[in-house]
Amino acid sequence: MASGKAWNRRIALAGGAALAATGGYFWLRGPSRSVHHKIADAGTFLRGNVAEPETLDPTQSSGTQENEIIGDLMIGLMTHDAACKAIPGMATRWETSEDGLTWTFYLREALWSDGAPVTAEDFVFSWRRLVDPATASSYAYFLHLVKNGASITAGKMPPTTMGVTAIDARTLRVQLEHPAPYLLELLTHTTTYPLPRYVVTAKGKEWARPGNYVGNGPFVLKEWIPNDHVMVEKNPRFYDAANVALERVYFYPTSDYAAALRRFRVGELDFQDRLPVQKIDWIRQNLPQAIHPVPTLITEIIGVNHKRKPFDDVRVREAINMALNREVITQRVLRSGEVPAYNVVPPGIANYQGGLTYDFKSLNYGQRIAKAQDLMRAAGYGDNNRVRTTYMIRSTAPGAGRAVAAAVQQMLAQVFIDITITPNDMQVFYPAIQEHDFDICQAGWAADFSDASNFLDLFRTGGGNNWGEYSNPAFDAALDSAQREPDIILRSEKLAQAEGIFLKDHAAMPLWFWVSLNLTWPYVKGLEANALDYHRSRWISIDQAARVKQFA
Repeated sequence: MASGKAWNRRIALAGGAALAATGGYFWLRGPSRSVHHKIADAGTFLRGNVAEPETLDPTQSSGTQENEIIGDLMIGLMTHDAACKAIPGMATRWETSEDGLTWTFYLREALWSDGAPVTAEDFVFSWRRLVDPATASSYAYFLHLVKNGASITAGKMPPTTMGVTAIDARTLRVQLEHPAPYLLELLTHTTTYPLPRYVVTAKGKEWARPGNYVGNGPFVLKEWIPNDHVMVEKNPRFYDAANVALERVYFYPTSDYAAALRRFRVGELDFQDRLPVQKIDWIRQNLPQAIHPVPTLITEIIGVNHKRKPFDDVRVREAINMALNREVITQRVLRSGEVPAYNVVPPGIANYQGGLTYDFKSLNYGQRIAKAQDLMRAAGYGDNNRVRTTYMIRSTAPGAGRAVAAAVQQMLAQVFIDITITPNDMQVFYPAIQEHDFDICQAGWAADFSDASNFLDLFRTGGGNNWGEYSNPAFDAALDSAQREPDIILRSEKLAQAEGIFLKDHAAMPLWFWVSLNLTWPYVKGLEANALDYHRSRWISIDQAARVKQFA
């Protein structure tokens, strides 16, 4: 099914109507009618997936649209159950030293999709590749907790010195720089997955393309038609293949949420990751069975480039922060249950007390604007000397992104900042922010795992995802102290100290905490709403009778 192709919406199944199967789909037809509508068969799952993936190489990936696909193709030491809880993956058990610095993982017998055994050396190869500066992965910092990881990325030590060792084919030893009580959660993330070293070595960057891709997960890569779909098929060599119900999964890039809603309504999508919030009232009235929002660990953020004037001035950053009316944005523009954000770490994160907010939260909006104008005047700006800048947003599609940007534009105009909104599709937006090529940008973050450090580490000096290039040695030191702290409660307190520095510096401007805004037909079974908003196809099945009835 080609992206954007319009199929007739629905037809009634008259007496004697037939279902003709072909290519993973059923065609509904009447007794004397031509084909009217196609419906996937029971083994096929049709997913709307936000955007076109940049890569399916776990070491190079960075976006949610890539994570969902790679999570079907690969399995790490740990993996997720249907509710997105960490469960054993390639590791069946593990041991931890008394000081928390050495972990030993025992691997299950498992095969790559080409029949070769998965070994501990595949993890060693993958992890060294991630931190190697030659790889230039934006997620290299993810494994800086492993001994020598940071020094390797900085070019001070060779990758072979990393604290990860294959004791034998099925035993992996990991030495850490500091205790990490969240390690098992971290090891669910795609960047920590093993790689088939013999394939990557032979094929180079082309290893992650159809025909070359070798994985160890529940599905294998079969097709990748750019800007149309990625299709994966069930992997018969997966260690739990007997419990995988689906035969194939199509991932469609659906950055135009309004178009995705239309496709969802006629059965071209069984699941859509994100909906057009301007249609939220219509969806609640007409598709109540398809929407079940829950709080998620995602913070929507406005980022500023600290290396460009005037955003290097904390007074300007504070003025921007105070001018943003979060209540208007969440209650009048979005209207989907989002929570105004006055700090960066979302509520509900594991092992974190938090509770910090910006000092100006207690002021009414008029007071905030007056104070923000005073700050801008002190920084040298005013009605006769306004800041003129650009605001880069994530999508060219109409919808909430444009509406929020328009609201932000009006709010900042009150404090002498005139912004030009520059929409870009994902393929342009993410490379631009990685290269720090922006003034102001829309920069949300979805948790990779449930720990406050996953949000605060974004703002470390020199971090791979520190898009705005914020830098404060006191902030870095507070994070370092927290990471060395083995006591969970004391660690939480030290992380809160780091977040307090972030807030005082107005390092970025959190806007709101997300709720899940997915659309799912009730005939999709095993897909559970969860705080990380990941949904592995391994756990999903289709009630085909209910699907056919839905579109009959």
